[in-house]
Amino acid sequence: MTQAKNHTSHNIKNLIKKQILTEFMSSQPEEDLDNDLLLIEQGIIDSMGIFRLINFLEDEFSIAFDPEELMLENFATINAIHDFVISKVES
Repeated sequence: MTQAKNHTSHNIKNLIKKQILTEFMSSQPEEDLDNDLLLIEQGIIDSMGIFRLINFLEDEFSIAFDPEELMLENFATINAIHDFVISKVES
């Protein structure tokens, strides 16, 4: 586990991208994962994958999500996940 406050915005995005590549797209090259790719709509992440991703984000960035924050739009793209994590880190 790392402390999110020690990460830069760019570093946070890279860690999210690396986790998605490792966990959900291991057979595909990094170039296939654009920051605006619709992860859920494209079938890259399913409902169980969302929960695995949430566990990673909470552990990696020492944050906690409230149930009412767990909306699909917060996990739609890498950019959306990044913005959501940044908002949690800064609060």
